[in-house]
Amino acid sequence: MADIKPEVLRELRERTGAGLMDCKKALIEADGDIEKAVEILRKMGLAKIEKKLTKEARQGLIASYLSDDRKFGVLVELNCETDFVSATDEFKTLLNEILEVIKEYKPKDLEELKSLKLKNGDSVDEAVKLLISKVGENIVLRRFSIFQTDDGFIEIYVHPGSMLASMVEIKPKDEKLYQFAKDIAMQIAAMNPIAISENDVPQDIIEREKNIYREQAISEGKPEKVIDRIVEGKLKAFLSERVLLNQQFIKDNTKTVLEYKKEIENQTNIPITISRFVRFKVGEE
Repeated sequence: MADIKPEVLRELRERTGAGLMDCKKALIEADGDIEKAVEILRKMGLAKIEKKLTKEARQGLIASYLSDDRKFGVLVELNCETDFVSATDEFKTLLNEILEVIKEYKPKDLEELKSLKLKNGDSVDEAVKLLISKVGENIVLRRFSIFQTDDGFIEIYVHPGSMLASMVEIKPKDEKLYQFAKDIAMQIAAMNPIAISENDVPQDIIEREKNIYREQAISEGKPEKVIDRIVEGKLKAFLSERVLLNQQFIKDNTKTVLEYKKEIENQTNIPITISRFVRFKVGEE
């Protein structure tokens, strides 16, 4: 059996966050080789991780990046079980390292992102699992989004606390529209639209809502001849609340977002297109 030096034991604990006895056992099994001991502890940690994966991760943080030319933007969300863990430097460091990987490699989906390497040589997936074993609770790389544009620009809004964020693409790229873009990004974060215009709302959502309103009217005993009118009225209210251009503008509820957009177009003499958006809120379904 190797003679376990205190400084090696200390280094292993600092690198892995594992308990004293686990580190001792790993070093003994690895015959004092710290790299092998790290691998042993990771394997030990993986067994613990599987038990953690069923626990809901409804806390966490969102990180963002916007290039200086506003042509490239990123949002990424990392979840955990408690706000205690999300407040730790280790959690924030991992999130920022993942953001750097996204910026550099521009992965197409989560599976590709998880396979990419961090600067220390670990894959993103390995780094997440290592932190799970260290903090003792489930951590989930939830989602990310990349916007790139040639003829427009990106705006990002992150609400204080970094648990709510939005990203929007506006065309054309003109500094006169920067404030408009900030307002729209904030609108999206606050009001959670499902589409930019009514034409963008998926038909299955329209049909779902109509069926719900029809069943409600029938269960309330409404006469058949008025049910269609009730359904159309409720659908109109739904679209006014959930379609971006139909929503009341949060900075001035006397106008809709569409009216605000037209106002800025008249002021700047620039036709504006809101091309796309995403909204992340930590813990949402």
